[in-house]
Amino acid sequence: MTRHIFVNQESTNDNISIFYDEPSFIVVANRTDLPKINLLEESRKPGIYILMNESKRYVGQASGSIFSRIQQHDLNKKWWNKVIFFGREDGHLNKAQLDFIEATLINNFIQSEFELDNNTNGNRSYIDKLSKISATSLLSRIDETLREVANISLFDKILGESIEKRSSGYEHNVVFMGKKFANKSARKILLEVIKEIITSGYVNKLAPIISDSEPSTTKFLGTKTRVSANGTRLTNQIAGTPYYLYVTFSTEAIQKKLEIISQLTNQKIDINFKSDNIG
Repeated sequence: MTRHIFVNQESTNDNISIFYDEPSFIVVANRTDLPKINLLEESRKPGIYILMNESKRYVGQASGSIFSRIQQHDLNKKWWNKVIFFGREDGHLNKAQLDFIEATLINNFIQSEFELDNNTNGNRSYIDKLSKISATSLLSRIDETLREVANISLFDKILGESIEKRSSGYEHNVVFMGKKFANKSARKILLEVIKEIITSGYVNKLAPIISDSEPSTTKFLGTKTRVSANGTRLTNQIAGTPYYLYVTFSTEAIQKKLEIISQLTNQKIDINFKSDNIG
């Protein structure tokens, strides 16, 4: 089914972009655009908003006017410089759906490289099956539109060239599934550990971290390669498999991913990483 995505550059301010992908809308703006955001019809609808800077995120929801919530944060949060907010054009997002989307985003940011300013993991209210399917579909469309049209990835923090630095005299090492993996690159260890799981026939246990398309910082195993908007390759193919691994992580983040893998496979893991060595 063909999707029609319309992009509107707010006529009086080039810093505000609005994306329409029926039934959803997305607004991307700078903090300095608040007076103009207030004039947008979309800002008066219920939805989800994300406050952002280069290294930090905050996720919130509004069951009434999105703008009123953002305006409150303009007074009590000094660090953010950009906002993304989204919802449905018809305004039909109930409280359970807002809670579900907010909690999903918070959980994804917890697993990412960004600092999260939220004090809780969101609300865990009951959501019926149909509402959950609708909310999941909406969030998927939002993420896809941001990545493919706006060139914005919510969860990817592209690290600089320093990520390629190696310690000349130290090897990271991991013991997992009865094998020892050692390398100066933590990334290569992550790749080899996942390859071992796949070739051992346990790939089904990794389902929660597998994307059926491009991988990301949260679903870091996928079936397609991924390149950033500026042309940076973000994935490595796992040799002998159809999978691609998202690899642009710091050493600390790679350790967290290995711990997730240990939990998913119910296998003990012993991780020995030098903390100041970069992936």
